[in-house]
Amino acid sequence: MKLICNTCSSVPGVGTVDGPNEWLCTRCGEALTPSLPDVGSWADAVTDVPGVGRYAALLPVSEPDNLRSNEKALVPVESPRLAEALGVASVRLLPQTWNDTGTFKDNEGVLIAAKCLEWGLSSVSMHSSGNTARSYQYYTDRLGVTCTAFVPQASAYKCPTRSMGKSRVVAVPGNMADAAEAAIAFSKEHGALRLTPSQWKIEGKVPLGLAIAERCADATIIAVTIASGYGPLGIERGIRRAGAAGLPTVGEHTYRLFQASDAGVLGEALRDGRDEIDLGDMVAPEKAFEPTLQSTNPNRTLPLVRQLVAETGAHVDPVEPSRVEAEAPLLIDACAELDIPLAYETEKSAFICWGGLRQAAQAGRLAPDDRIVMVVSGSTPLDHLP
Repeated sequence: MKLICNTCSSVPGVGTVDGPNEWLCTRCGEALTPSLPDVGSWADAVTDVPGVGRYAALLPVSEPDNLRSNEKALVPVESPRLAEALGVASVRLLPQTWNDTGTFKDNEGVLIAAKCLEWGLSSVSMHSSGNTARSYQYYTDRLGVTCTAFVPQASAYKCPTRSMGKSRVVAVPGNMADAAEAAIAFSKEHGALRLTPSQWKIEGKVPLGLAIAERCADATIIAVTIASGYGPLGIERGIRRAGAAGLPTVGEHTYRLFQASDAGVLGEALRDGRDEIDLGDMVAPEKAFEPTLQSTNPNRTLPLVRQLVAETGAHVDPVEPSRVEAEAPLLIDACAELDIPLAYETEKSAFICWGGLRQAAQAGRLAPDDRIVMVVSGSTPLDHLP
């Protein structure tokens, strides 16, 4: 799949028309659109490259092998035990903890790294609350691109491998705003392109939607913990892209989106009908329940998530820490039985999602015929990445 500019794509020129921007043509500035293959079956659509590379034909990357990742992370695993606990027809877990760095950010990291190589970038910078930095560091280093990532000191434990080749993660005193300022300053001083494009972050979650479309086309509910909302936006893009390419995909469905109660600014804005979130509301609490779920800039995603909610009937619900803690043991046991890595002490994303689903079930908001796909993300950071 390529991103096409209707004005420039057929005109000879140097390099591709896409770049590290908001899907705008690098030559004329017009919006880009995907040029999709027309395939009738998943057998014809997928490749033999493991992981994200399986869906290379439906992603805007020229070299499928650069999208190689852990194939187990995109194969849903059924849990009758969790389905019984929720009183629903089925629960399938998308085990993103099998990714090399342990979270669903690897789908974004491997795609961004591949694009950086295509764009001819040798050095980039970025900021995050932890998991994204770890993922970008790992996959850019694998392809020979240097990434310098900045994270708040409070969540630096998410990145135990501070140096990897020339790539490194820098802990910054303060909050996400301070980490962003450090990334900006580094970019200006060292000429490293600062990676911030929202469209590429959404695109980085498309492989999850494609995996659900291929393997769970009967799903009625997709459950995932969110911060700024890039996850469900990318999943929905993947589901719709499969259909646009002529592939069997998910039918009528909705989303159950959960946030830690101390990181619910996006959900609050949606429920209040606000068009903008005050920057002061985005400052993470001093001791956040789960630091990696603090929104980076939900104003970018607010209108997009509002549209998703309107189109799919999605719900965005806060979950209290007490609920998360009470429901954690069952998820821990169920994942252990299925050999899915999980660690409550270091990452609570999956547990917030599960606590939210139990909360929804007890409130009567789930039906006996619901078929749920739950994204399981967040495991113990590895001291030595593969």
